[in-house]
Amino acid sequence: MDIQANGEDAAFRTPILAEEFPAHIFLTGTGTGVGKTVASAVLCRLREAEYWKPIQSGQLEDDTLELLRLAPGTAVHLPAVSLREPASPHLSAQREGVRISVEEICQGVPEAYYLLVEGAGGLLVPVNESQSMADLAQRLAMPVVVVASSTLGTINHALLTLEALKSRGLAVAGVVLVGPAHGSNARAIRDRGGVPVLLRIPEMFPLDAAVIDRFCQDVAAGRVADPCGEATPVAASERPGDLVARNARVVWHPYAQHATMPDPLAVERAHGALLWTQDGNEYIDAVSSWWVTGHGHGHPAVARAIADQALKLEQVIFSGCTHEPAVRVAERLLEKVPGRLSRVFYSDNGSTAVEVAIKALVQRALRLGCERPRVAAFDGAYHGDTFGAMAASARSPFTREFDPWLFEVDRLPSPAGPWQAGCEAGQEKERAALAAFSAWAQANRGSIACVVIEPLVQGSGGMHMYSRAFLLEFDKICQTYDVPWVADEVFTGFGRTGNLFACDGDPELRPWAVCLSKGLTAGFLPMGATCFREEVFEAFLSHDRSLTFFHGHSYTANPLGCAAALAGLDLCEEPGYLERMAVLEARHREQLELLGQRFPISGVRTLGGIAAFELPDAPEGYLASRGQLLSLACRERGALVRPLGDTIYLMPPYCIRKGELERLYRIVAASLATL
Repeated sequence: MDIQANGEDAAFRTPILAEEFPAHIFLTGTGTGVGKTVASAVLCRLREAEYWKPIQSGQLEDDTLELLRLAPGTAVHLPAVSLREPASPHLSAQREGVRISVEEICQGVPEAYYLLVEGAGGLLVPVNESQSMADLAQRLAMPVVVVASSTLGTINHALLTLEALKSRGLAVAGVVLVGPAHGSNARAIRDRGGVPVLLRIPEMFPLDAAVIDRFCQDVAAGRVADPCGEATPVAASERPGDLVARNARVVWHPYAQHATMPDPLAVERAHGALLWTQDGNEYIDAVSSWWVTGHGHGHPAVARAIADQALKLEQVIFSGCTHEPAVRVAERLLEKVPGRLSRVFYSDNGSTAVEVAIKALVQRALRLGCERPRVAAFDGAYHGDTFGAMAASARSPFTREFDPWLFEVDRLPSPAGPWQAGCEAGQEKERAALAAFSAWAQANRGSIACVVIEPLVQGSGGMHMYSRAFLLEFDKICQTYDVPWVADEVFTGFGRTGNLFACDGDPELRPWAVCLSKGLTAGFLPMGATCFREEVFEAFLSHDRSLTFFHGHSYTANPLGCAAALAGLDLCEEPGYLERMAVLEARHREQLELLGQRFPISGVRTLGGIAAFELPDAPEGYLASRGQLLSLACRERGALVRPLGDTIYLMPPYCIRKGELERLYRIVAASLATL
């Protein structure tokens, strides 16, 4: 095959294409499921090699026919041994009453100019009671190519495999990585293992012959990147600085004053609690990417769930249709959310989840004969940026110019403040708020549609916190005066406050609706959900179609979002999930105490994964500017911090490691020292 790199435009010339690359190779993996068959298809296509998998466990189509599907036209040799059960070869052989012999296999090696031999499983997978795949590779005397998945743990697995190969005197042609780009992983394998990283095969969708063929064409033309991320020429139009310039010409960012904002970070990839920009800099994501990423960026379980669902059903109208993921998410949410809730209405985000709750409860009150139902919310609240959610939010720079068009909402005194919940000042404010709320509820009994509340924490209002005791008393008053209340758990849900939901912890809490978003899909896709009591749903049941709840979105209950939500719920059910929140809170508290010993910060408070404090003499309000200076200083040192005025909060993904959290606080301390 006459393959030439594309002159000066070539990004990476892989050694696989060199004339001196071994004609025959033995391909093994760091384990099962790392992508050996995909790698085999790519290598066979690039080298015009013939394919032989001498030991096949499971049906023939599992690997050999899969390779033919991905690389049609490849000359394929039938296995020397075919076993029915898809298990370790020695185990499958035992169950069929046969014995596999490396010597017998090697007697039937196909004759070919270029031959790729794919092993079964990893290098040390047993073939019989005394021989392994390593013995087969050694007997074949072929240089070995190791396939590794470019994910968490790949360095350890690859280096152990390389060490085992070298201890047996086997030649290693190199390593092929399959999965997302991670130059530091590749460099570690190259430098510590002493072997070349030949190629990185990206995740492909759809995984078929056409996509494999296009990738191989790019490899042949030199249009793929060096997997080690070094000496990789980048087209001028794709350089980080130019990306920022292109962004400035065409993009309007949220909550950004473009006349004064610094250049945005050109983020290329993320993993766990870390972000990497196109210029290679690393940042700690101290805001969980606007509070959505709880389990960490790029969690493979969620990514796999979305990919699997995309191959089945990516979208279908939800008016008149349903699908398994949507029903399963609703079933599982209703098992977990506090209160006696029985219905889930899907929407697109947190703001629309609140809109749905308010609209449904206002219409329910109208159905019950209330001429002008009252809606109430608390001072300092924030519930979203759509009109109904804005109306329920406190008046602020976010809402000021729309005030004449927002519907009337009764404003209740807030129980929350910039202090640790339960302190003396907090208790006094909570008592006053309860008294005011009780008086309001009694005076307006029978005309109230709903009260909307952020349980335990007013997030955008400044991470102001109050006690669970207030929430319990608030709920008792609601039950006494028949006041439907809405728990806006968009921010607090899925572990943020240390419980799965902020309203968890007492079976007596009985919200009429719970609004969810942000962490619902583990930070992967936009989705909102509003869980209701059955009596709210029943208020719309009628043979009169005009009494329908007329609300919906094009992407209501999107199957991909539902798949992400199901995977995220699985992660929430892992043993020790909430215990990790307690550990994170304790580490926050420890670091904040050290910070307070060095700087005159105030209002230090923690709850679950949330840590917050005020800058000295902090003026109230979102437009206070010193927080922005601190944010810039943190960014220069490697942390993405986004304050609320002069309220500084740190809310990294729950998976942040101890060393990363300590580094984050060192960055904050160094930045505080510059103010």
